[in-house]
Amino acid sequence: MISSLGVAVGALRRVFANPDIRRAEAAWMLGWASEWAWLVALWVYAYNQSGVVAVGVLGLARTLPAALLAPALSTITDRLPRHRVLLGVHLGRATTVGLVAVAVLAGWPLVVYLLAPIDALFGVLHRPTHAPLLPALARSPEELVASNVASSTFEGLGTLIGPIAGGLLIAYAAPVWGFVVPAGGFALAALAISGVRPSQALRFHPDRPDLLHTMFGGLRALRDYPSAGLVVGLFTSQIVVRGLLNVLVVIAAVDLLRIGQEGVGYLNSAIGAGGLIGALLAVSLVGRTRMAPSFTAGLVLWGSPILLIGLIPIAAPAVLFLAILGLGNAILDVSGFTLLQRTVPNAVRGRVFGVLEAAVMLGTGFGSVLAPPLVLVVGSRGALIVTGALLPVLAVITWRQISRADARGVIPERQLALLRGVPMLAPLPMTVLEQVAGDLVAVRYTGGDLIIHQGDVGDRFYILADGRATVAIDGRVVARFGPGDWFGEIALLRDVPRTATVTAAGPVLAYALERDAFLAAVTGDRESRTAADAVVEARLRKPA
Repeated sequence: MISSLGVAVGALRRVFANPDIRRAEAAWMLGWASEWAWLVALWVYAYNQSGVVAVGVLGLARTLPAALLAPALSTITDRLPRHRVLLGVHLGRATTVGLVAVAVLAGWPLVVYLLAPIDALFGVLHRPTHAPLLPALARSPEELVASNVASSTFEGLGTLIGPIAGGLLIAYAAPVWGFVVPAGGFALAALAISGVRPSQALRFHPDRPDLLHTMFGGLRALRDYPSAGLVVGLFTSQIVVRGLLNVLVVIAAVDLLRIGQEGVGYLNSAIGAGGLIGALLAVSLVGRTRMAPSFTAGLVLWGSPILLIGLIPIAAPAVLFLAILGLGNAILDVSGFTLLQRTVPNAVRGRVFGVLEAAVMLGTGFGSVLAPPLVLVVGSRGALIVTGALLPVLAVITWRQISRADARGVIPERQLALLRGVPMLAPLPMTVLEQVAGDLVAVRYTGGDLIIHQGDVGDRFYILADGRATVAIDGRVVARFGPGDWFGEIALLRDVPRTATVTAAGPVLAYALERDAFLAAVTGDRESRTAADAVVEARLRKPA
């Protein structure tokens, strides 16, 4: 337990010591806080201008186009550098909300209503770009999980700070400041993300699909990677339950718990408080190689508190139950996003998260619409029990499939572990290491086989996975290699003939990396180049 905590704390320290991740997380929090602040101002403005019906119509008009277009729009994040896409997202939102402020000053409510859906089109790319960007910035699986923990925490802080700021601006300043300040927040988010410099540009290979393929690229990716489809499906179920809860929490507060309309705020605040605690507990996930148990536990913790409120409709326990739900939400998000990042390749991660973003928007609305007839059929307590039972039941039914998906992620863990043991490759971000791992070719030798021969042209870099090998120079054995050792880099980096002969001392399994892939990985990163120079200098003093 203590060693696991040490790993978690160390990973979090590395996350915040990594300037690129620090800037990306700052932009993430500023984006969420600004979105919630300006939405509070928008709803109040619409209510004051046109009444409650206008608020509902505007909400639908704002979210529906973005939800329907999210899968198609998210393909952009798989075709362009993601840090640049995020820069465009934040600048686009800053400009759009700034124009809304001008329209508010000018007294043009129709223009305000027309601009709101444009902001949503930018906003729908926020998560589908941020989540796939993190593996390109993290340098180990532990850093990736820690980055997801930080994202969950900062999203919670943003959704807490934003509405408060929006409410204060509306209450104590001119209405236009409810739009000016969030526009400035988006501009600050753009400034933060503009400083992100992935150490090596990703190797994008954009295809030129037809329109139909582009529109359904995310769904095709889920078909091709059914493990990711299962995770997205379970997330969608959780989102529908969230939509049901949005309505049921009002009914519970007023009719069952007898704490009045103000009780709705208390119950939702309990979810938020539990989420912050859950984000702290999610630190324990750092260093774990398997996310299936945590993801399943998150599903159970999300549903069972709702069921318990239906069984025990008492105010004080209900607050505690919903705090537990918030805790489960944080664990579910961190483990689920990590599972998605592991179960789909980098080339399609953006469009998969785009499908998830569409599910968030559509699923919440579907759940909210489903709640009234459910209450009509089974009653208030029955609706809570049925809603709360859904996710635990799904968790039990899908446990084996989720475990298998976790175990056979597309990221080759053994090859990654070997690559991280090579000083010149260890500094590379996770996404680049994943690409390098995908380029590795398994090669086998029997005792006495030559792996490389002194004087030959170098065409590959090798890492021993199993077995042993001898190193000879001019026929004299100078070293012996075992699992985890590597060789062949000198000829590639210095463009000289092989400086030694390496012979298998028995059955050997090695992984080979072709010359071009090796040089592209090492020379594209400053830290890797420095480490490579040090390795070459040391080995030339004692060639191998």
